Amino acid sequence: MAPRDKALDLICRRVLETRAAVGQDWPYHADPQSGEWATTDDGDWCGGHWVECLRILGVLQGRDDLIREARARCEGLRPKLERDDQFRGHRFYYSAARMYDHTGELALRTLALAAAYAVRSMAMPVNGAMPIGMQVQVKSTTLASRSIVAVDNVHPNLRLDWWAWHETGDDTFLKGAMAHLDVTLRNFVRADGSTVEFIEYDPDSGRVLREFTLLGAHDESCWSRGQAWAIAGFLRGWEETGERRYLDAAEKLTDYWFARTGPGGVPPWDFDDTAAEAPLDTSAAAIVVEQLARMQAGGVRDAGAAAPFLARLEPMIEGLCAHLTPMGAGDDRPPGMLVDGCFNQPKNFANRSELIWGTAYLLMALSYLETGRVPA
Repeated sequence: MAPRDKALDLICRRVLETRAAVGQDWPYHADPQSGEWATTDDGDWCGGHWVECLRILGVLQGRDDLIREARARCEGLRPKLERDDQFRGHRFYYSAARMYDHTGELALRTLALAAAYAVRSMAMPVNGAMPIGMQVQVKSTTLASRSIVAVDNVHPNLRLDWWAWHETGDDTFLKGAMAHLDVTLRNFVRADGSTVEFIEYDPDSGRVLREFTLLGAHDESCWSRGQAWAIAGFLRGWEETGERRYLDAAEKLTDYWFARTGPGGVPPWDFDDTAAEAPLDTSAAAIVVEQLARMQAGGVRDAGAAAPFLARLEPMIEGLCAHLTPMGAGDDRPPGMLVDGCFNQPKNFANRSELIWGTAYLLMALSYLETGRVPA
């Protein structure tokens, strides 16, 4: 495994090598042996994550050229502003909002707020839930609806809500975020602490029509990346509001997680796939690690309540280092690859790969701990 104290340097090196390799394209997933990146020309759902990687490196290394490139790539995402897509939250929070936090450039604030209001307007009138949208962009799967809600959305949609609420004081964002968290808590969290991936609602009555999965093993299983989004989303909800029910939900979900992973916290792609050869998903663990590192570096309102969660942070980072190249003296792969990410196991798509968002979340976490600074 890669040494814990070298992890940040290794990932920074990998980001710089990735930048040189992809040019004007956007990294997506990389072959776990060669390190060669598959790219997109538009960033797909995770373009904001690449902007944030570049910004973080610019800050850590004092490189204005990286900041300038991150700024330029914000403009590359602008055409997606009016796309009816749940991932606008991630796309514009990790690009325009965080770049504004760094630069103070008002044009970036305007872009991020435009996205925040556009995303907030997606909420279903009947219950306040945030649907996936009619133009949801993920190349590995196809689904579009204003009546289908994903467990993911306690994370991507609400990231912009929290930022915009602090930036403007408009309680529309606070109330909207809480409405969606409460729908998720009510409908997506099972009695055993696992989560449903998708729910389709009747748009008029709000009645649940069906529960199903596309990325999980079967409709009653628990897709681990969805569980990660939910853990991180409920913890952030508690951070922002102090509402105990969100902390209790996060505790229930993390208990389920660690009962099945052990202290290292790297889960199988789906918790119901217990086969020895089942792919893992390091990107799921990295999502949780980023939120825990945020709490550790940024401080929390109740240190005692947060302590059981924060005690898991370093063991989880160590667990991810076991999947960070080089993994031993004979490992000649590019250094700093976070491998064993699972994009889409049902479609056998990039299911044992390096995933750009996994890299981004681990980089974010390590940078928070290194600098003691957490963006808004």
